[in-house]
Amino acid sequence: MRIFLLTGVLAALLAGCSSTPNNPSVDLETPKPAGEYAQCVFEKWQQIKPDATLTESKGHYKLLVSGKVAQDNILEVFKGNPHTRAFLYQRAPLASAFGHSALEKAARECL
Repeated sequence: MRIFLLTGVLAALLAGCSSTPNNPSVDLETPKPAGEYAQCVFEKWQQIKPDATLTESKGHYKLLVSGKVAQDNILEVFKGNPHTRAFLYQRAPLASAFGHSALEKAARECL
């Protein structure tokens, strides 16, 4: 019985590791300008994780929260025509099993 439980837990943990690193966990779209949306999410992420960073280049914003154990959490925001597109990359193995993560909820609140 224990072996089945252990196998199930290991399979759940490895499921998060098997996701393709180049595919976003969440794809979002908003009518807000890219800079306004990125700033809104950045302020919320800083409340959750004070070490969050925001970088900007031409029409592109990148929010980053470094992970201690797992991969980094990244939100990329692009100016679109007509809407802003955002892609959230998370590698939390059990996040989807227990609902949206706090970082994802913050990104959705700013839409």
